Amino acid sequence: MNSPEDKVTKEPRLYVAADLCESASLALEEAHSHYLRNVLRRSDGDRVRLFNGRHGEWLAALRMEGKKGVAAAVQRCLRPQPNEEPQQTHLLFAPIKKARQEIMLEKAVELGVTHLQPVLTRNTEVRELRHDRNFQNLIEAAEQCERLTVPALLPLKPLAEILGTWPEAVPLLACVERRAVPRLTAALCAARGPLAFLIGPEGGFTAEEHAALQAQGSVRPVSLGESILRAETAALVCLALRQANF
Repeated sequence: MNSPEDKVTKEPRLYVAADLCESASLALEEAHSHYLRNVLRRSDGDRVRLFNGRHGEWLAALRMEGKKGVAAAVQRCLRPQPNEEPQQTHLLFAPIKKARQEIMLEKAVELGVTHLQPVLTRNTEVRELRHDRNFQNLIEAAEQCERLTVPALLPLKPLAEILGTWPEAVPLLACVERRAVPRLTAALCAARGPLAFLIGPEGGFTAEEHAALQAQGSVRPVSLGESILRAETAALVCLALRQANF
């Protein structure tokens, strides 16, 4: 027989910006209200789980307001926010086509990425990003996979600018192909603390970009093997192996 807590975990889960605490009452945004009323067909008294990345996860009761609105009365904390920040895992990536990038972002959230940095290189195919839409993808992935935080999504920047300001305390493993460099698995075995991965564009890094990477003290070129992986595959291999080495 299922326990009451088993039933709670089946309730819808939503990310909100508002502060969460016992007895708080908040009006849900229009998109959430539409989803609860018209897609899930929820009504007064039904429950929802809420999180905001700061105060843990809370159970709340719904209250329908007017013809379109929904409010949530916060009842109790289901999971407190950890006192310690999660171990930093950065993914630097050259943007790719929309459908494959959405899959990459979704799975990166599931695999524990904390920071996402789009990178503009010479061979980057997609040179503009819809930050709002990509961040919404991150929120939806966090809602689905039970994370208490949503990764940071940083603005698109040129590779040279990122390398010029990259912190030495965060090793940057640059995935390169067809080069005599250590395997990723060996680098991960030696890694401790925060870590970053750099995934280049489909056309690879130019000779000038390789030289810039080699000149940066915190960058460590690594190999993912003999096969040439698509950008999204390479990103997920890095994150999955990082998670397995925690």
